[in-house]
Formats: sequence, C-alpha cells, structure tokens
Amino acid sequence: EGGGGGGGAKWSEERFHSLPDGAATFPVPPDSPYHDVIPGGWAYTSNSEEEYPNGGVGSIYFDRDGNVVDYKRLLDETDRNCSGGRTPWGTWVSC
Repeated sequence: EGGGGGGGAKWSEERFHSLPDGAATFPVPPDSPYHDVIPGGWAYTSNSEEEYPNGGVGSIYFDRDGNVVDYKRLLDETDRNCSGGRTPWGTWVSC
C-alpha cells in the first residue's frame, strides 16, 4: 500500500513505461469501468519508445481533482513506438 492519490491508495502492479513519446489526455468515457469510480476523471495516455518487449502504450488515470487513481498498460510488447495520438473519434493510434 501507499503512493497514488492518498486515502489508502495502492501502487499499481504495472510499471510505467520509460521513454514516453506521443501523448494525449482523454475524459473517462461513460462505458469505462472507471466512470462510476472516478466521475469527471481523465486519463493521460502515451506511447513508449522502449525496445521490444518493453514498448507499448500506457494510461495513467486521474480523478477530477488530479489525484492518480490507477495505471494500466494498453498495448504490450511493441518495439520503439515512436509516436501516436488521439484521433478525432476519441480513440488512440500507435505507430
């Protein structure tokens, strides 16, 4: 336990990737499992330029006050994701 947004928050078991590159923020969508837990929350999503198998995409989730709530890997085992970003449709593209 410890870390994160206080209030008994727990550390994520997943490691945040190093060498972040293309990034964007997203509001937590209504169909997300986080929507009821952190209404008004948002996510910072970014690619990683790490080499295989550590590359990929990860998202840090925040509550409406900016406290870190969780971290999830969204894409694993890629090689040097040099960019990526938010699409006009509110999705993420990685390359």
